[in-house]
Amino acid sequence: MSAPHQLTDTEWLLLTTPDDTEEAPWMVNPGFQSRIVALLMSILHRYAKQQPLPWYIEPELKVVMPRQIIARHLDLGPDLLLVQAEDVPRDSWDLEKEGQPPFLVVEVVTGQSTTRDLREKPLLYAQMGVQEYLIFAPRRKRGAKLSGYRRAPSGQWAPWAPDEAGQLRSGAMGGLLFYEEPGGPHSWLRVRDRWGNRLPSDEEAAQEAEERAESEAARAESEAARAESEAARADTAMAELARLRALLDEQLPS
Repeated sequence: MSAPHQLTDTEWLLLTTPDDTEEAPWMVNPGFQSRIVALLMSILHRYAKQQPLPWYIEPELKVVMPRQIIARHLDLGPDLLLVQAEDVPRDSWDLEKEGQPPFLVVEVVTGQSTTRDLREKPLLYAQMGVQEYLIFAPRRKRGAKLSGYRRAPSGQWAPWAPDEAGQLRSGAMGGLLFYEEPGGPHSWLRVRDRWGNRLPSDEEAAQEAEERAESEAARAESEAARAESEAARADTAMAELARLRALLDEQLPS
């Protein structure tokens, strides 16, 4: 009689961890979490279109992965995922059908999701084959608000530590820099390009374009007013010159 299979820690986690469902307490989305994810998604969508890059970016999409030792699958719902794939509507991302995992997943930590995001999901995303796992805890009072895990060139899953400026540089995304930006009652998760330039969202870019257009219009109006003033001064000078010439002509002997 063969000895029973001794489960590894990872196998035990995959076997026993519950699915991310709407009923799970850690899946409740507070307003600040939804807004952070929406802003980040807009920034990355705009950047991907400009480059262009074949990125599929989706919030709260169910990712289906095998539990390995049983036939039932595990469903995980990251706050945001990125993968190189066609940008078409999907009901889920099934690892076995799609043939690849997301290269980046993002979780915005809430009070209910702390244990799930910080302790369980690093192991689950490592097993899934994710390249980088970014964790943003905007309301965390102790410890880093921005952290994560990434896969080293050797394939080892290891902590992803911020640089001296508090930024996480993504190798999977060509050197993009993720950083925390204060604003309002909580901070935001923002992105810089590899050279350190702040990337705007669609709304911010539209507002910047409108402000530039208004500035250009004001400058053009100012230039037109200055040109009009200079023309008026020139007309006045010409009139004065004509008056002096006429006066001189009157004084000259005929």
